[in-house]
Amino acid sequence: MTPDRFHVIMTFKAGGPAIEGTWESDSAATGKFQSFVGSHGSVDGVEIVLWSETDGERERVRTWTKERGLEIHREM
Repeated sequence: MTPDRFHVIMTFKAGGPAIEGTWESDSAATGKFQSFVGSHGSVDGVEIVLWSETDGERERVRTWTKERGLEIHREM
């Protein structure tokens, strides 16, 4: 199935404050993910996650942390 929307969530520490955005376009969400990696990806404790959502169910697509770098969970 084709995802309905995409989310990018950036947390500054586990369980802490977060910034979240939602897009219908995978390219727009991927661009925001890359922008967050560029602006905050070298900060200790920051986690940036790109999610896809289909029928209300979210699935991780990409995760970035300074400690682990880029993790690809599935292809878009």
